Amino acid sequence: MATNEILTAASESRRTDTRWLLIIFAVLVALIAVPAWLWTRHESNRPTLAEARVVSATSTDPVFREGVRSVAAHESVQLALAIRLEQPGRDSRWLAPVEELVLDGIAVAHDNTDRWPEQDRVLRVFWFTLEAPFLGGQLDEENVASKLAYQPFFAPELGRGLMADGEPEAHADDGVNLGDELVEVTAGTYRVYARVEIVTKASSSHPLHVATSLAADALADPRLPRISRRLDPGLGLDPRAGELFRLPGFETESKGVDMQELADRRLATSSEVFACTAVNGTTRFEPGEFETISSFRWQDGRITMQPHPWRWASDVRTGDILRQGKHWLVLVADDGDGVLGPNDVVAHVWRRPAALLALGSALADDPADLELLRPLRVIE
Repeated sequence: MATNEILTAASESRRTDTRWLLIIFAVLVALIAVPAWLWTRHESNRPTLAEARVVSATSTDPVFREGVRSVAAHESVQLALAIRLEQPGRDSRWLAPVEELVLDGIAVAHDNTDRWPEQDRVLRVFWFTLEAPFLGGQLDEENVASKLAYQPFFAPELGRGLMADGEPEAHADDGVNLGDELVEVTAGTYRVYARVEIVTKASSSHPLHVATSLAADALADPRLPRISRRLDPGLGLDPRAGELFRLPGFETESKGVDMQELADRRLATSSEVFACTAVNGTTRFEPGEFETISSFRWQDGRITMQPHPWRWASDVRTGDILRQGKHWLVLVADDGDGVLGPNDVVAHVWRRPAALLALGSALADDPADLELLRPLRVIE
């Protein structure tokens, strides 16, 4: 009996030890599994970045919305990025650092903030302009697609936040020289694209989530942000001509390339289209819209074969056109001496984007045979 009792006691001791080992193992597993499960559950319930849209507002229309805006010369513009978050078990929500937000024509409820809702995640934005890589030249049916293949250009001046720091500069540069004595103009059309990333820290090179706004493949989408700033009416030209600044300037002899349509879509312009817009606000001249005042030769910085210099107000005036073949130049202002001369300001496009500059710098040749044309429609 003693032996059996000893064996039984030993067996019970082994079972007790096994139970304790199992309990300890279970506790260890729980200590590992529960935090892992909680972490997995927490990660699976994190908000994720689903969509990004660039919106704009102005000093006269403070509601942030998508799409095209035509703004006056001195009207301020603010760009922002609205992002949509998705989270399991919750409706998706919009986040944007603005008071009023309209998307797809509908007012949208949103969180007015510029921060990601989690403390251990950082939101950063990369802003871009969408521009044509070629700023001018000759267009035909074979090269129009490549010459006007709009693409993103990084715009660091806009900052890294959901609210852009001001408005973008022009970044496409193919070695263009718009001319000497250039007059600075606050006008033109630009398009904006943005990429937003969610990272663990600002210096992270691998984003956890990425969303991008409409890009160059959506130029025809009405939601793509396009800002077109007009000229100051004080220049004496039609303000709508300002919307053609910052666009590439091309000439064409191809019937398959419609420069009027390209200008209407604010993709490109030509010398004649720009001059027409500057004097009557449309992209084409109708028959009888202007008359020829005189033909003359420009040589050594002055008019030759004329009995006297042409005087401003009596012989020439703002809005008159000088035409050298297919090159159209619109007179803007006298330099102060009262007569037409090389330092008077003109507006033109000639195989490069629109510019205001001195007449002597704008003319492609000297000597040059020109015509003086006068539009019959008065700019209001």
